[in-house]
Amino acid sequence: MDIPTNITRSTLTVLVPGMIAIAPWLLALVQHTDATLGFKDYPTLAHAALFSSVIVAGVLCEGLGTWLESFWDKSRESEFEVSEHWYAYLSRSFESEPVGYRYLSRLATAMYFELSMFFAAPSFIIGAGVLSYLRFPELIWLEIGATFILAGGAMVFFSRQAHDTHKVICTTRREIMRRVGPP
Repeated sequence: MDIPTNITRSTLTVLVPGMIAIAPWLLALVQHTDATLGFKDYPTLAHAALFSSVIVAGVLCEGLGTWLESFWDKSRESEFEVSEHWYAYLSRSFESEPVGYRYLSRLATAMYFELSMFFAAPSFIIGAGVLSYLRFPELIWLEIGATFILAGGAMVFFSRQAHDTHKVICTTRREIMRRVGPP
């Protein structure tokens, strides 16, 4: 049985990046303050607030990623006719959907994950750097250097991955639309 696309996409593009983005910050909060986040007295509300914060962080990461995707769409418009092929793609209906549509859907999910992680991974790494500093303050310069190198490396990695995935999406969508013809 296949997992519905919306559940998979929401989990990969919102919940996972949201958890990654806030995890070290929550750990720092509960380890280094008196905050219990309400888990002792109001566990149901605390769980709801925690889950909500994961969603908010994930939606922020996804939204920033969508902004980056829009920038790439504009920069590739002349080469791939992104708008024309996107609307032609959306306006097609088939009795039996082409395999390429499912492939594009999978690629889109991967790209949105990569774009969300472009923002979530540095948040995690910076939070881990703060946790490291709180535990080992004498290593501050090593922690600062490692944090910036790792956060920058994560941003470069996820940016390149998403940029390459975006190009594959544009190329594939253009080729599918050329083969299936106008709607």
